[in-house]
Parts: sequence; C-alpha cells; structure tokens
Amino acid sequence: MKVLDSAQMRSLEQTAVEQGGSYLELMENAGKSAASFLLKMTPAEGKRIAVLCGKGNNGGDGYVVARHLAARGARVAVILAQGEPATDISREMFQKLSGSSVCVLSCDKDWERIEKLIASADYLYDGIYGIGFRGSVSEQLIRLFEAAEASPAQKIALDLPSGVQCDTGSVEGACIHADYTVTFTALKPAHLLRPALEYCGEVTCMEVGIPSSLLEESDCAMDVIDRKITAPLFVPRSDDTNKGSYGTLLCICGCEGMAGAAILSAGAALRCGAGLVNLALPEEIYPIVASCLPECIYTLLKEAEGCLTDTSRQRLESGLKKASACLIGCGLGQSGTAESLTYDLIQNSKVPLVVDADGINAVAHNIDILKTARAPLILTPHPGEMARLLGVTVSEVQSNRLTYAKIFAEEYGVILVLKGTGTIVASPDGKAFWNPTGNPGMAKGGSGDVLAGMIGSFLAQGIDPLCAAASGVYLHGLAGDECARKLSERGMLPSDIINALPVLFSKFEQ
Repeated sequence: MKVLDSAQMRSLEQTAVEQGGSYLELMENAGKSAASFLLKMTPAEGKRIAVLCGKGNNGGDGYVVARHLAARGARVAVILAQGEPATDISREMFQKLSGSSVCVLSCDKDWERIEKLIASADYLYDGIYGIGFRGSVSEQLIRLFEAAEASPAQKIALDLPSGVQCDTGSVEGACIHADYTVTFTALKPAHLLRPALEYCGEVTCMEVGIPSSLLEESDCAMDVIDRKITAPLFVPRSDDTNKGSYGTLLCICGCEGMAGAAILSAGAALRCGAGLVNLALPEEIYPIVASCLPECIYTLLKEAEGCLTDTSRQRLESGLKKASACLIGCGLGQSGTAESLTYDLIQNSKVPLVVDADGINAVAHNIDILKTARAPLILTPHPGEMARLLGVTVSEVQSNRLTYAKIFAEEYGVILVLKGTGTIVASPDGKAFWNPTGNPGMAKGGSGDVLAGMIGSFLAQGIDPLCAAASGVYLHGLAGDECARKLSERGMLPSDIINALPVLFSKFEQ
C-alpha cells in the first residue's frame, strides 16, 4: 500500500485533472465520502454536527460534508475558523451552502455561540488544516482548538487532524485529537508516524475518483509492508536440493557474558531456513552455545594480547569465503577486537552483510567506513544506536524517523532498518517501507538479535537484500504478535518468537 507525502499527493491530483478530472469534482467526492463515513455509523437525522473549516481546500471539503449531512436531516453548523474561504474551489463550495439549512458562524463574530455549539455537538468534523500545514497553530486559533478538545463530541478529521505535519508526523503545538480520520486516495506519512498517529484515531482511506492506475504509477514516500513482499521466501523447495542449496550464513556474534545474543541470532537464522549456520564466537562461550544449538557449525576464536590470534583470523577468512552472507554484532562486545573485525568485514566482505548492535556501535566511531563497503550492507539500529550514528538525540530521531532513515540510507549507500514501533526500512535508491506488525511485548533484550538472524538467513538463501530486510521485519513482528496472543505481551520472550516461526511459515507455505 502506497503512502504519499504532500507534494506527491498534489502531483497525483494534478495528473488526474490533466487527464480529464477537475479539482471541484475531487473536492465534492472527498466531502461526500467523509459524510458517508458518518452515515455508515449512524443516521444523520437530528444529530448536532459542527464542522470546523479553515480558509483552504481542507475547509472546502468541510463545506461539502456540511451540505450532504444537512440534506440527510442533521442539524449542521459550519464554523469559519479563519474567515471566509481563500481558494477558488473552496469559495464555490461555500456558496453552495446558500439556501441550505446549514448555519454558518465565524470565530471573529460568534464566539459565545460557537463555544456552546461545540460543547453540545454529537459529532465534530475537523477541516481546519490539511496536508499543507507546517509549523504550529496560530495563537488566534488556540481557543477554538481548546474548545474542540474539551468537547465530548466524536471527532472526525478530514485527511489529517489539524496541527499535525503531513510529511514528518511531527506535532509542534496544539493539535486536535481525532477519534477517526478520513483520508483520501492514499495514506499519508503522518497516519503512520509518531507522534501524529496518536492524534489520528482510526484511519479510513476513501477513494475520490482518482484512477487506481495513476496511483500505482505515482511516486510515494513509502510503502506499507504486507504479505506480498515475502513471496520470494516461500517458493516451493525442489526435491533435488541439499543444504548447499540454501546458503551458508556466517554469524560473528557473542562474547563472554553475552552468549545469549549468539544463541538467539543463530537460532533464528536456523529456523528461517539457511542450509548452514557457521557461528564464530570466543571459545570460552562455546560450551554454553553449543549445548543450545547443536545444528550450527562452529568457528572458535581466541585472543592474545587484545587481538585475535593469526589462527583465528585464518579461520574467519576461511569461513567468510564459504559463506553466502554474514552477520556481525549481536553480543559482540565493544572491544578493540570487535571494532577491527567490523571494519575489516565492511571493507572486505564480498557477500551481503548485516551489521547489528555492537557492530553498529563500532561504525558510530568511524561512520565513513560504510562508504568503503564492497557488498550490500544492512544496518539494523534501534533509536539509541541511530542517534549515535547521526550525532543527534533520540528524541530528534523519533520525531523524524522517516526523514532520517531515508537520508542516511541514501548518503551511505546502505539498507537501513530503523527499529521501533512502525519499523522503517530504507534503501539507497530512496525507497522506504513501514512495518505494520509487532507489539510492545517485543520490547525486550534479545528481540533485535532474533531479527538480525532472520534477515541474515534470508540473505544467505539468496533473497534480494531489500526484500530480505523488509520480509524479516514483517515476519518478526507477525511472529511476535502471535506470541502476544498466546503468551501475553508481558510474558512472551524473544526465544518464543523463534519458536513461533515454524507454524507461521507453514501457513505461508500453504
């Protein structure tokens, strides 16, 4: 499902008009659709409805809503938040209210009456600001926003709640909390990105007459990941295959005190179908890990005077030559050895590489090392790690997740998996994906190790890196959702996600 930013949406509308439509027709269809949304919930007759209208085209949509609901017997009041309409098509829609039963009031002249109407309304439509809004709400509108927020009415936003910024999802001041948002043609970034999504309520996307073929051809800010993207993972396996047919993943993970990260990442990789998983780890933790994962093969590493021994380096080089993909970082530690290993792999690996956790911490000390990569590179930071990579605060990352992810992926030529609620996967060519699966029960140490192992396993099997990353994120969240249903969000563990994968995959294979 495509997600369009404000410029892309305007371009799509212009294309539709150039091919025979009209802006007036699009506005009429949008307002009629938003009115029908309410009519599907309840009969309009006798309902008290306040429609807050700005001076732009979002207000024009509101005039159409008001006209259609009044025609169905509702007691409708249009409240002019910024005076009379300022665009040609919104003026035309405003004039069509003449002769209807719609009561028109202005904030400048009728405030006391407006305040009472908002407080007593059954439903309130928010058509003040649309996709072009930037910055914060003007001081003159604060009292209107406060009255709307205080109203017990069910609130329906037209396209976006007023106060949220379409392309970033940021909210810089007053904002109307909607119970429902009716958007048109396509979702917008603000419907999916925090903090804006917390103001949107239940989002419904409605058609307004733009041909679906135009939408398919349109550029988009991002796509919502769905089951279709996982199709390459579940092509039926041929009878005439063996373990070599499904790739070898080299996992360089774990250190003393962090054996669990190695177990979780390699265990997830095994469950996701790689033919061989070669787990390279310090020999001190081998007994712990091997007792849990007998299916792996092992490359044992030894240090001397703070560096890997020559024998250990030779073993790693041999393992990398036999691998079809590599994962580094899960529980690796932050020693000088871990850092040099990460840098060597980024510079020299000829197979796709996933860099997670401590591998990302190493990269943060020398970020330009990413530009030396010879093979596809996937980074999987959580917001704290992303902040370290960028040299900004976590709150800055979280307030501009899509923007930061896309810019970073393009600048450094990597596929970036920015984890968190609504994980974003961004690629160097400007594509981005938003993940709808997952839940708060996955916010536990080890969940990221599971994800890294899954992505590495898909890479090892020859899946395209962007597909491997997006599919890993989607399936990881889907397995987590299944665990939450069965075990509760509080009770589930990262190892439960791994155990949920076989049943999930069985459903996809069928």
